[in-house]
Amino acid sequence: MSIDFEGRIKDAMAALYEQRDKMLAVRRDLDAATASVTSKDRMVSATVGPQGQVVSLTFHTKAYQAMAPAELSAALLTVLNDARARMGAQVIERIKGFDGFGDHVRVVTGMTGMPDSLEELMKPLRAMGSSFGLDEAKEEAKAAKQEEFVAAEADAAREKAERSGKQDEFAAEPESRIPTGKQEEFNG
Repeated sequence: MSIDFEGRIKDAMAALYEQRDKMLAVRRDLDAATASVTSKDRMVSATVGPQGQVVSLTFHTKAYQAMAPAELSAALLTVLNDARARMGAQVIERIKGFDGFGDHVRVVTGMTGMPDSLEELMKPLRAMGSSFGLDEAKEEAKAAKQEEFVAAEADAAREKAERSGKQDEFAAEPESRIPTGKQEEFNG
């Protein structure tokens, strides 16, 4: 029994092209997508884009002017994170149609090593919620400060070593500091 590799490859390529076209259409839709959320007290609304970037932030009242900084910060973070979570849900909903395609390609081509399910790929998006990114952002900021501190320490140590080296060189060769034409005068 002969296996028609050429036919399998043609079938796989046709399926890939079809999926590519569907993915491009979803990408175009997602590039233009936004998600908006208004706070429970209707004080502020946030709109985010497909990458979670803030597109707009609108204050509907002047109540924020009387709020303590921590209270205002909490209100903004909540509305922004809820908008990001809503956007994440839209992204998940729009790419659900691609679930199972890997199985199809595996069957057609016999390939292995691909993720078992779309669910594994979607874990980061599903983790979005009201606390989206806060802990990660704090850790990233802390790591950045630490890296900045370590770099400053390294720069200071390098500068100190350079100064010390120049001082040692200066002390070790006193005659080399005398101008060339006047060496004879000082030596004798």
